[in-house]
Amino acid sequence: MLTPEQIRHFETLGFVVCRGLFSPSEIRDISNAFDVAMQVARGGAAEPVLERNELGYSTKRQQVVPFFDYNPDVFYPLLDDARLMDAFEAFMGEDFIFTLSEGIIHAGGSRWHHDAMAPDGFFTMRAALYLDPLEPNDGCLSVIPGSHFHEFNISLRDRILNLGARAEDIPGRYPIVNTPGDVLFMNHKLFHAALSDRPGRRAIHINCSQNTTPERNPVHFEWLMKFLEGEKRGWGRFYSDRLIQTAGPRRARMMARAIELGLGNTGPIT
Repeated sequence: MLTPEQIRHFETLGFVVCRGLFSPSEIRDISNAFDVAMQVARGGAAEPVLERNELGYSTKRQQVVPFFDYNPDVFYPLLDDARLMDAFEAFMGEDFIFTLSEGIIHAGGSRWHHDAMAPDGFFTMRAALYLDPLEPNDGCLSVIPGSHFHEFNISLRDRILNLGARAEDIPGRYPIVNTPGDVLFMNHKLFHAALSDRPGRRAIHINCSQNTTPERNPVHFEWLMKFLEGEKRGWGRFYSDRLIQTAGPRRARMMARAIELGLGNTGPIT
């Protein structure tokens, strides 16, 4: 259960870290299942193909979407875990939409960027489980707190990030040191980067969106449809038959909207 202070932290700064949300034994089981699943996804190859450029940024990584069907027994319970789902509900409302699960092995770092940019008053987000200990020199995620706000975001993009300064010298950055078992909840609008060329950083992402209707807010709904349609074009249908058939009431509710809109359970899964 999130505290009011944690909710305010997320709303004000664009992220919050829940330390030790998963026990060492839980994260060990998830980590082992992750390694097996990623190997299966790459056709049995012992190691992924990882490449980075001269700046240390990933140019080729392993990213599997949707990911959780590679081991339903271990990964599906994450979508039913109150420690995660209560947080999504606290931030987004009880009718939020689960979109995609990801398994990622990074080749190196990443430059400053943000992800989906919904209109003001609307947002998408992720829960990230990093499966390795990460400090600033190891490529832990750095964020610019508050950069999910529109005016600050625009100023960063148009001014600060075009100064020509090294990524690690951008003022205001906040490195999120990670111990396996911590969970980062992050607004997709937040500027973030991994400032290291260390290969092999492993992460699981659970991505969700707020929900709306044309009657509630036509601008938000138009953006939501474009976003969901783009995700389906990129990754295929969101949910497998098994994910739907094994769902309890809560998981079913957070998949219902995408299914209703024809994006959750139709077409192939890539």
